[in-house]
Amino acid sequence: MSINMDTRSSIKNLCPWPVSFRLPNSNGDVFLEADKKTTINNGELVTLIENNNVLFVGTGSGNHARIYVDNSEVRVYVGFESEDGKEKQFVLTDEECQKLFEYKTFSTFKKHIEETIIANHEKQKIMEYARKIKLNDFDRIECLVNHCGIPFKE
Repeated sequence: MSINMDTRSSIKNLCPWPVSFRLPNSNGDVFLEADKKTTINNGELVTLIENNNVLFVGTGSGNHARIYVDNSEVRVYVGFESEDGKEKQFVLTDEECQKLFEYKTFSTFKKHIEETIIANHEKQKIMEYARKIKLNDFDRIECLVNHCGIPFKE
């Protein structure tokens, strides 16, 4: 599969705080506000990912990345996802948060929180989601506070 390196792809900051980075090919700077989108040249994106910029690659294969590339062709090209759709890049969304809170037993919930919530922006997101749904389970709140290091009450 090949992509046009001269076209632009949309990217989204998944962090609840602004991020910035330097474009390696053009030496430009990008400042991206919290939860905002912009577009970047595909050639720049591929270079950033191949140079293992943690904002884009997260813990490796794009999972737990702080910036999401909103172009499936680019994600497949750089190896974040498979062409057949069996492998998907993990991004913590409200749907993923909901799945975590649907686990019936506390031990299963705790296990999945520890395995799924790794990066700081994910810890912030899961706490915001727990506040939004008005979580009323002391054990789960305590588990989140201990794992995330963020107080439940704002």
